[in-house]
Amino acid sequence: MISPDRAAGPGGVFNRLSSNRLLRSNAIYLTGSLVAGAGGYVFHFATGRLLGPAQYAVVASAVASLYLLNLPALVVQTVSARFTSIAAGRGQLGSVPGLLLQLSGLGLGVGVVVAAGLVILRGPLSAYLQLSDQRVIYALAAASLLAVLVSVTRGALQGLRRFVALSINVVLDMSVRVAGAVGMILAGLGALGGVLAIVAGPAAAYAESLFLFKALRGEPLGERTDLSQVGRYAALTTVAAVGTTYLYNADVVLSKHYLVAQAAGIYAAASVLGRVVYFLGLTVAQVMFPEVATLHAKDQPHFHVVDLSLGLLAAFGVGLTLLYAVAPGLVLLPYGSAFNPVRQYLWPFALALGLLAISNLLITYFLSIGSSRFTIPLMGACLLETGLIANFHAGVGQILWMVVITMTVLAAALSGMYGVERFRAHSYLGKVPSS
Repeated sequence: MISPDRAAGPGGVFNRLSSNRLLRSNAIYLTGSLVAGAGGYVFHFATGRLLGPAQYAVVASAVASLYLLNLPALVVQTVSARFTSIAAGRGQLGSVPGLLLQLSGLGLGVGVVVAAGLVILRGPLSAYLQLSDQRVIYALAAASLLAVLVSVTRGALQGLRRFVALSINVVLDMSVRVAGAVGMILAGLGALGGVLAIVAGPAAAYAESLFLFKALRGEPLGERTDLSQVGRYAALTTVAAVGTTYLYNADVVLSKHYLVAQAAGIYAAASVLGRVVYFLGLTVAQVMFPEVATLHAKDQPHFHVVDLSLGLLAAFGVGLTLLYAVAPGLVLLPYGSAFNPVRQYLWPFALALGLLAISNLLITYFLSIGSSRFTIPLMGACLLETGLIANFHAGVGQILWMVVITMTVLAAALSGMYGVERFRAHSYLGKVPSS
């Protein structure tokens, strides 16, 4: 028998934390994301060293373009996670392979349009990006198609809460990109080799993921998913993805327009460092999503999952904001002394993006239960941020505080809506007679 003293000690605390599935899943997925993120830095470092600045610019622009082209893949992954979670909650795991085929077909329909557009416009796109080799555009088209396919299986892994497998898949993707880039560049393919690596990574990850669902074929089947229902949910997810992406990037674009070059560079550097808390928030939200969706499908209480996720994210946000306020010089070491003016803006950026991370988590909650309540506050915040910066842009600090105001308003509005939802559910449960 374990004594109370031992249970209350560090080992007992660790055991209790490790037995909490939500915290355990967060730790697993955060670790996988950090390893993959480190791989991303290695990819850029290796290609930059091997190619030199001029050719590396081709690879960097291709990677940046792929972020925009992957917006449909982000939507597809959320849709896949949502309906896989519902199937798991209803005990109909045998329906998942068929669901993946449906979503792959729908995703490819969108992906082919995007890829075809890239191929058709390869001339103007090559001229705009100053590319001498149009094969880079073909590689981007292939990468965008593969991104849609792998997002289907990754969404299913997320929906099934298989975060070890999901983390391995993401790390495999990045590992193949790094190895492929180094190998193809050394083989003489130059910048094209670096770009082809962003095709090889998702291809390997997709092939690996296909082997992870064989065991589901013997599971109970359910009703075939209604495609109109999938379409409506995809539209809702698109609104969320476009809105949060806009809020995440608009201030940097507008600062480049309104500020002089030096000030815009300071703003961009502070923004990059402040985004750490937002990326941490993404992993927490992605772990929360299938937990809530599955419990909601079972008509079981789920607010405790959201509350714990909000608490975890708030702890990350407060910790990083304090770090940026107390030790800005330590945070700025990688940039050098030329970026010393960034110091005063670090903690407000961490605050703003921490509030955006909380807003994104609440939007993810509403998506997990299939609710569209978040759309008006989100679209309103997009208009508010744009209007405030358009009217108040005298310097870095003024633009930044317009962002802080916007994120505060959005987080408060979504928190209020979540609070009302929670209160109504609690009141309803209180009125239900016990059996």
